[in-house]
Amino acid sequence: MKASSLYIAMVLIAILFGCSKDNHPVPNVSFTAYIDIQLPDYAGTVFTINRDRNGNQIGIAGVIVYRLSDMEFYAFERYCPHDQKINCRVTIGEENSTAQCNCCKSEFLILSPTGDVVSGPSAYGLKRYRTRVDGSYLVISN
Repeated sequence: MKASSLYIAMVLIAILFGCSKDNHPVPNVSFTAYIDIQLPDYAGTVFTINRDRNGNQIGIAGVIVYRLSDMEFYAFERYCPHDQKINCRVTIGEENSTAQCNCCKSEFLILSPTGDVVSGPSAYGLKRYRTRVDGSYLVISN
């Protein structure tokens, strides 16, 4: 009897402390988007996209995509983690390596895998989405 009680206690501890919680202030939305990266709009090093080819919203306020190579991309949510307002979208900076919030003026490094804060009041980097290349399509998902 004691062995089964110990086992149950260990399982409960693993469940309670083994699962990490996402404490990022940007809400989770479920989506999968297929972007044809051979189209001229998506051929550059950095681009933004709000809707997929079927008109479905990508993320909350769209995404900024940074192309490292033909097979590696970073995709970040455009919804600012500091202001948390739909009209406070992050836009690409002039040098294409950073992005800025048009409301709080926080600046984020988009050539980094974590979208780190470079300056401004935001305590959080940009929310990053998963990416993979499937033929001529970039697949972005959460």
